[in-house]
Amino acid sequence: MRRRFFLFIGALLVAAVLGFLALVPTGLFWTVARPALHKDIINRYAAEYKFDPLFVMALVKVESGFLHDARSHRGAVGLMQLMPDTAVEMARREGLPLVSGGLEDPEVNIHLGIFYLSLLRQEFQGDTTAILAAYNAGPSNARAWRRNPPLRVENIPFPETRTFVRRVMGTHRWLKRFQKVKNVFA
Repeated sequence: MRRRFFLFIGALLVAAVLGFLALVPTGLFWTVARPALHKDIINRYAAEYKFDPLFVMALVKVESGFLHDARSHRGAVGLMQLMPDTAVEMARREGLPLVSGGLEDPEVNIHLGIFYLSLLRQEFQGDTTAILAAYNAGPSNARAWRRNPPLRVENIPFPETRTFVRRVMGTHRWLKRFQKVKNVFA
């Protein structure tokens, strides 16, 4: 009986602390729990190219874990894991100079990455699965897989790309739910 009482009091204390942290949007809980790294840059370019900033944050989270100097085994660089050749092409189209090491600069990487996403969105008429598949495996692969739009995740033959698409979409859903909860307490 006494043990149950202490377990109940302990659970009540934990619930109270978590409730307090959830009610204080400026507190440590929100700082740790939200992906606010480079939020201002993401918001700016997401607005410019009309993307949900949470979608971009989900992509950045999956691609690089918000590490500005991340590099993949295939040579992709930065927050949005841009291939250097793709970045050079995007910079040329945007009229931006791209200096050596520029892809590690969050401002440059996010700008070019979201611009690239906007071109993919245009090509794939807003088909999110195809956009993400093209971002990860290249537009020519996504075109081949998307015979009858919209592209379905299970029709992506590359396991890495299938996993990438699922992870970005799942992270995006989670961020949207989290944003709703946060807005309730804001």
